[in-house]
Amino acid sequence: MKHGIYFFDRSVLTAAIQDFTAVIKEDPSNAQARLYRGRAYAKQQQYRNAIQDLAAAVHLDPSCWLAFYYRGCILRQIDPKRAVQDFSVSVLINDTQENFCSFLHRGIAYSEQCQWSLAICDFESVLALDSSVIFAYLNIGLILLLHLDQYYEAIRQFTNAIEIDPLNVQAYVCRAQAYHKIHNLPNAVKDINRAIHLYPNKSQLCILRGQYLMELKKYELASLCIHQLAEMDEESVMTQPVQQALIQSFCQNHNKAIECLREATATQPEPSMFVILGKIQMKAKKTKDALRSFKKAMKLLMTSAKILPNTFEAAEMYYLTGLCYMEQKSLLRARDAFSMAVRLHSSYPDAFYQRGLCRMQLRQAKCIRDFNRALALCPSHFQAYMSRAAYYGSKGRYSKAILNCNEAIKILPNSVRAYFYRGTLKYQNKTFRPAIEDLSKSIDLNKTCVLAYYNRAICYHQIKDFRKALKDYGILLLLELSKEIDFKVLINRGLLYMELGDYANACEDFKEATLLSPDDSQIFQAIGICYHRLHEFEEAVRSFDQVLKLDPVSVDAYVGRGNSYMENGHEAGCKQAQKDFLRAIHLNPKCIKARICLGYNLQALGKLQRAWSQFTVAICIDPKCHAAYEGRASVCLQMGETFAAFQDTNAALKLTTTAPLLTNRGVINQLMGYLPCAMKDYQQAISVDPNYALAYFNAANIYFHNRQFSQAYCYYSKVLQLDPRNESAVMNRAITNTLLNNIKEAKEDFEKAICLCPFSAAVYFNRANFYNGLKQYELAEKDISTALSIQPNDALMYKFRADIRGKLGFNKEAVEDYKQAISIQEQIDSM
Repeated sequence: MKHGIYFFDRSVLTAAIQDFTAVIKEDPSNAQARLYRGRAYAKQQQYRNAIQDLAAAVHLDPSCWLAFYYRGCILRQIDPKRAVQDFSVSVLINDTQENFCSFLHRGIAYSEQCQWSLAICDFESVLALDSSVIFAYLNIGLILLLHLDQYYEAIRQFTNAIEIDPLNVQAYVCRAQAYHKIHNLPNAVKDINRAIHLYPNKSQLCILRGQYLMELKKYELASLCIHQLAEMDEESVMTQPVQQALIQSFCQNHNKAIECLREATATQPEPSMFVILGKIQMKAKKTKDALRSFKKAMKLLMTSAKILPNTFEAAEMYYLTGLCYMEQKSLLRARDAFSMAVRLHSSYPDAFYQRGLCRMQLRQAKCIRDFNRALALCPSHFQAYMSRAAYYGSKGRYSKAILNCNEAIKILPNSVRAYFYRGTLKYQNKTFRPAIEDLSKSIDLNKTCVLAYYNRAICYHQIKDFRKALKDYGILLLLELSKEIDFKVLINRGLLYMELGDYANACEDFKEATLLSPDDSQIFQAIGICYHRLHEFEEAVRSFDQVLKLDPVSVDAYVGRGNSYMENGHEAGCKQAQKDFLRAIHLNPKCIKARICLGYNLQALGKLQRAWSQFTVAICIDPKCHAAYEGRASVCLQMGETFAAFQDTNAALKLTTTAPLLTNRGVINQLMGYLPCAMKDYQQAISVDPNYALAYFNAANIYFHNRQFSQAYCYYSKVLQLDPRNESAVMNRAITNTLLNNIKEAKEDFEKAICLCPFSAAVYFNRANFYNGLKQYELAEKDISTALSIQPNDALMYKFRADIRGKLGFNKEAVEDYKQAISIQEQIDSM
């Protein structure tokens, strides 16, 4: 036995087998002899004999872990399940460091069976027994990298292997690939450089380095890698001109690439060489040269009968020719070329797709058939789905277009274009919130997608989410935009500010827009409207003047300027406004807006009959113009024609129900003495617009008139909640508080009323009354004196001061006030 082991250890296997056979003949139950002879047979690749001996060893000695291990090694390729069983028994018998190879081989067997977690457990067991086994680290790392997508953990495993053996090339290459997966390209390049340093003649390492450098956009270094590869690989030397041309073309050195290939085609005039030359000429935008190259390739490929064979190579030449014609905008020739490509190779999805594009640009409905055929041949053709979506979108069939975008997204889940277009289609389909989701996804994928921000802002605007819309417009203006988009963003944001009532910011945006388009009269019109709303009427007039310089027949500009003149409040301005309204009517006699403004202008000048006529003409032009009825009602009311005003207001309310109109009818009812009807109108106005302060104020006045002071107090408070600077509401609530005996609140309201309107005699008069009721005569006398200084010819106030002075004992002064009151009253009576 010792003699056989001696020969086995020195790999003299035949002699060893003879010795072990002799021992077995002498002692058939010798398990050790069976084990060694089985191992010797395995080394001689006599696997059947080896398995028989190892099986006998296991039978003779069931605790022989080595027999199970070696039998597992032999069975690993032919019977993996039995091999795993043998390794498992081996480690059950002996799970010490001495038997770590059983764990290792079982891990390999599990890997081959794609049982990754079990494999990792075994490799970790190997490392627990012997942490210097590099193979285990590498295997764990490769499973994590290639199958479980746990790239960071894979990097850690490869790093452990490198720490044990810094010269292990495989560990560097694997770690480089893991870095590449997490887009850490600088570290990937470093690891590949280390691997090349250890093995400088490995061509595959040069290819990987070139790939990583290209992704880093270091094209010169990538090109150098390809040159190094060509020098290494003898086969590459023969095709070096083509490789050189491709690299130069990739680096945008198209002229050098073309020159290189022309030299190659001079010595090697093959169709494939001319096709490559044509492709590079296409990249260089030399479509005419590319067409000549493809025609030369076709001539070389033609048979003796001057016919091209029905092959993909021939079809591709026509396909590329069609692309050149499309670049030249020769759509009919391009369509014919793609048709020829399809005829030569009927399973050419790209040719069908491009022909569909041609037909779509030629407005031929057949384009949809080509897209369908392209998708039938290649169901994952992203561009075909997108083009079909564009076709359906152009026809207004948005739902069908969206379905095509859905299919495109399934193919490319991170396509900015697909999400953007689907969002745009959803916007067109009036489904704004889903559109926002898609546009947001586009922005997540590409933070500088200008059109996605722009369209999302419009969607936010549509759903009245103004804050987010403003945010998107702001982001757009921070990006580098084209002049056209910049202009549109400023206009849209300005309109949004106007909708929010922020006319100052709207005005600034429109001013910026005028710098980009100084001849656009509509922008100056918008600026004029903003200034008008900001009560900067002189600036508004200047803006409308600019509109009229650019467009002398702009009716809206005349109307806008007329309204600005009207707001100045003096007669000259009203007359100038009248001229503008008349010019607008002269330019467009059916302009209702101009006639209504002229009507209000004539009303302001006291020409009520002429004003009434203008409103009547406006009603004749458009019997459904509620503003004309409303204007005529106000004139009728001023003329004392209360019932006519009531009829016109009713007519306006039949056309539209608004809080101001209902309040106006309430006022008319109140004037006619129909207080319940008036109150009903005010309450309806409040239900239509709960934030309309005037309806609350008028309702409060009726409650006050009916001595329902608690209700009046609540309504006056509501008015002040909506309009805190309404001095009439403050004063009326002060009087109401006085009557309700809310002394403290009444005093506060009077003080607030005086702060809001310090030159109102009525406020001081009412506070004097308040102090008089509290018997604070000194304060009452002071307030009534202030009221008289503001409004000196009021007999009632002189009488009231006389009464107060009498109570203070100032009899002489009181008599003088009584005399003054009598004198003023006599003057009034004599007039």
